[in-house]
Amino acid sequence: MKKDLDSYIERIKTLPTAPGVLLSLITLFQQPDREIDDVAELMREDPSLTAGVLRHANSASSLPDQPIVDVFDAITWVGFSHVYQAILAKFASQSLRLPKGVCGINVDELWHHSAIAAVHAAAIARRVEENETVAFTAGLLHDVGKIILSMAEGQAYNLMITKAGVDGSSLQAAEKRHFGFDHAEIGAHLLRRWGLPAEISEPVLHHHDIDWDQPSALTCALVCLGNIMAHDFEAEFPVKRYEPTRALSAMRLLQLEEGDVVSLLKVAQKDLKHMSGLLDDRA
Repeated sequence: MKKDLDSYIERIKTLPTAPGVLLSLITLFQQPDREIDDVAELMREDPSLTAGVLRHANSASSLPDQPIVDVFDAITWVGFSHVYQAILAKFASQSLRLPKGVCGINVDELWHHSAIAAVHAAAIARRVEENETVAFTAGLLHDVGKIILSMAEGQAYNLMITKAGVDGSSLQAAEKRHFGFDHAEIGAHLLRRWGLPAEISEPVLHHHDIDWDQPSALTCALVCLGNIMAHDFEAEFPVKRYEPTRALSAMRLLQLEEGDVVSLLKVAQKDLKHMSGLLDDRA
């Protein structure tokens, strides 16, 4: 399987190299002694993001005692976790795009869904006392394989998604029949090639599973559940479009009840508004 995945990836001429800022950010936030100065330096890669963080730190919802004008103070006030999530979401969506002239999936829609899934996964991680940064990162990158398949197959892959409908299992089955692997497998393999740790690539690989027994089982389950919750959040009439069995399996492993999930949905909505404020790039 590894050889097949490598061969498939290597024949994609438009495949981007590992995004340096993205990997630096992930590595930085895995360090327990990370410094605010290092985060501020990364933020300087994108002045609009710096402006968004400063704006949010001074917003009515943050209510600082005095105006905050320094990005160092803004990060301290807003919090490491929220700033990390905003930076990662922005750099990921900017770095991993379809090249000009390639027709395929709607990448903006994919990143919108991925950000929602990541926020839900992070909210679950906080509730069950797992690593929130890892959960957010894996949740944000869980569908990166769809971008890879779209780069390689173009409009043909978009048609496959349309035919598969809204059920993720049906899409996986179609991918397996056509390619011999699915978007979760190719996405996780790309992340491993980029040097990301197993605690991030494994949840990407297993986000459609129904049972987990690997060392990262809890993170796999909460990314799976975060993805399901994101699909329900985006639906005009939420109907648990993914298999209820998968959601219940994840909830059982995470020791969550239905009432906990309802509460987490409210928390995630608040977190999404927070992120939107940080990503606001108005002049």
